[in-house]
Amino acid sequence: MALGKKKLIRFKENCNFSCLHQLNAKEILKSPHPFRGSWSAKQFGNQQGLVLELGCGRGEYTLGLARLCPEKNFIGCDIKGSRLFFGAKQVEEAGIKNAAFVRGAIDLIDRVFADEVDEIWITFPDPYPEKPRKRLTSPVFLNKYLKALKPSGVISLKTDDYGLFRFTGWLARENGLKIIKSCENVYQQTEIATEETIETTYEQKFIAAGKAIHLLKFILDREIKPL
Repeated sequence: MALGKKKLIRFKENCNFSCLHQLNAKEILKSPHPFRGSWSAKQFGNQQGLVLELGCGRGEYTLGLARLCPEKNFIGCDIKGSRLFFGAKQVEEAGIKNAAFVRGAIDLIDRVFADEVDEIWITFPDPYPEKPRKRLTSPVFLNKYLKALKPSGVISLKTDDYGLFRFTGWLARENGLKIIKSCENVYQQTEIATEETIETTYEQKFIAAGKAIHLLKFILDREIKPL
């Protein structure tokens, strides 16, 4: 079956997944998402803490976190529906009750979530070495995340790109943010949290190629100055 036809089949099936919300950018810009500010109650039917993964791809990290922490809710966000299909299908088939997905551009995040997210995971994003303003940890994006997070919400970055790791750490320090953890090689830690050891397909490839995996966690509790 041709790749294009497979994608069309996935897009069609995506419409049937109750765990997958597909955003209409024009509508969201006019009016915020109806679940904004109450995702745990309206999507999951509880008041548990909420964690996002941005640029989640097939949702491997989102699902890994959901299985590890049934006492929390997890939502993976990505713009590519053909990738999200795989994560949503797993949720439906395995009956995972604390995971869901949102398809849409990440720069709409403040129109979808408000003052309700405990932690945001950014896993292996494009480092944009020549375009720092496009990085998912740039001030433009961080200031949008601030509106989605609860007070003293946490940003967790996991990346194979040392430049992005250094840039984000520098930005946090320049803006007086509290760094919870800064680790140049996750798998050389003396003590490592289980949630830090979840490996996506991309991460496995990076590790096989001999790359170190970097981790940075910090509290985002104020607006970030522009570059």
